[in-house]
Amino acid sequence: MASPVPPISVQETQNPSRFPSESPNGEGSAAALEALARQPKKPFYRPAKSMTSELGNHTKVYLEDRQYVEGFALLNHLLTSNTSISTPERPYQAFIAPPSQLALASSLIAYPVITTKARSADAQKGANAALRYLRNVQAAIDPLDENLISAFTFPYERSRRRTGGYRSVESRSPKSDDGEDSERLSGAAANAQSIWQRADDFWHIIGWAFNCSVAYKKRWERWKLWLEIMLDFVEADWKERMKLTREAGPEKEKILMASLLWQYVASQDPQGRVNRRRIIEAVLAMASSQSKKEFPEIWQEETMEPKPEDQDVKEPKKIDIENDDFGDYERDDEDEIMENVSTIPTRASRRVASTRKTPGLYDDDSSSKGEDNPVIYGSDEAVARLGGMDAIVLRQRLLALLVHVAEALPSHFTPLDDLFDHYTEAFRPLPTILFGLLLSTSQLPQPIQLCLNANLLLPLVSGELPNYTIISPTQEHLERNFLPSGAATNSFAANAKTSLILEQMFMLMMGTKSLTATSSLRKAVEKGIEARDKAYGNATRKKGNQHEEDQSKELMELSKERLLGLLEVLEIEAGKAPQPRRVKPVSFSASSSLSPSISLSSPIGNDAEEYG
Repeated sequence: MASPVPPISVQETQNPSRFPSESPNGEGSAAALEALARQPKKPFYRPAKSMTSELGNHTKVYLEDRQYVEGFALLNHLLTSNTSISTPERPYQAFIAPPSQLALASSLIAYPVITTKARSADAQKGANAALRYLRNVQAAIDPLDENLISAFTFPYERSRRRTGGYRSVESRSPKSDDGEDSERLSGAAANAQSIWQRADDFWHIIGWAFNCSVAYKKRWERWKLWLEIMLDFVEADWKERMKLTREAGPEKEKILMASLLWQYVASQDPQGRVNRRRIIEAVLAMASSQSKKEFPEIWQEETMEPKPEDQDVKEPKKIDIENDDFGDYERDDEDEIMENVSTIPTRASRRVASTRKTPGLYDDDSSSKGEDNPVIYGSDEAVARLGGMDAIVLRQRLLALLVHVAEALPSHFTPLDDLFDHYTEAFRPLPTILFGLLLSTSQLPQPIQLCLNANLLLPLVSGELPNYTIISPTQEHLERNFLPSGAATNSFAANAKTSLILEQMFMLMMGTKSLTATSSLRKAVEKGIEARDKAYGNATRKKGNQHEEDQSKELMELSKERLLGLLEVLEIEAGKAPQPRRVKPVSFSASSSLSPSISLSSPIGNDAEEYG
């Protein structure tokens, strides 16, 4: 019996002497190594090819018959065929589904009928098969492919009376020779119940999904998957377009305005403040009553549990084949579940207040407590209030994407400093613990985050600050304009937020070696701490504000300790002996749920790749 061939390691593939050409298998081994050397060292996009009408009809039959597992398995096979032998020099084309089928795949990921309302485990396999296919498409196909743009764009016009199939953008809708749309799919999931038909726009979905992250965890498990894959498509599309703009000249704006991201931003007036405020409210939605009114469920009663099957047992209908009456055989679970949800809600049908507070937030002096603004006792509850870490990461990805749009298309969207005003308006009323959590999990690049931090200080401190979206903050600015600052009011919340912002700015500048340990830097740090230590709390002491003030005081003390620690680290790195602290030490409550080891100001995303 021949001895087994040991596996080939990466190091061994770089040593052809392991496979002597004189051996009987030398020729085959050399060919294998040559083939291995031709393989790409990193993933690359393959050119897409539209399916033939015969293939399209095969997959169409599966999907229209709701055999989603089989349909997407066939689409996956067509997509991944020849992947193993494709190289950047000789890529093999991949068959991609038409826009109608891609749109259906996206919709099925969160479709209640086959997810949270499914009456069997097998039904959910269809939604997972759709997700698996879209993930493979995202990894294999050029993000700028026209099929993707058409599939994930909301219809320009939506007729509530028309029950026809999915329509892509008119100029891109492939038609057969007889003029009929050859890609139309039948069935509720591809038409009236499609996410692209039921949602007002992308931000309606975003707002509802984040509402679910807080209030409807079962639905969030599906919406999270939808958001992740859609943001993957949106980010990849924007990144590729930014690459094209480097040599595009005056065509730069035109290229970017054809992106998915811009289509979503411009779904309503992109230059209107009301629209921008609504977008940010969607990203920060936390299931308040106002937020659920502004961003209601996509599918009617989608959060309700499915009825037990024994409650749905009905007297079977008689079958009359001669009169084309097939009784219950014409119906199935999907028809029965969705029979009462044909109405598509519109923004016009919902009362939207002309002036709205950011959903789920409350002002520092708010006296109301309850469902919309519950008391947050610790870091774990703060994370839960924002929907969990998965939701926080997705929120930050969206906030970062909006910054990229403001940087690239300021005349069509809004300048960066104006966008930061919107962020400040939304962040400022947040409880201090949520404010610090959003600050510490930002995915903005370091220079942009510094500019945002400077903008967040504007309503908190007295005096005017330079426009740091034009100039980058330096150590001199930090020592003169920021570190010595206390809040303009005596509330612990305002002073704690000021301290958290300064702490993160100090940390960001340390990370880029932009700070030098000097006596003036220590003096500025200590002066600011002393100024904030003079705060005595909100003088009004309204009933609902007591917990927020007490918690903010403790957060301010924790931030002070960390800021002094950062200063001492900087001095030690410069070879200086630590100086005795001239500010009073921090005392922690034994019953506190805010551990001093938990830092709310440790950025996790400042090395994120910039889009262009």
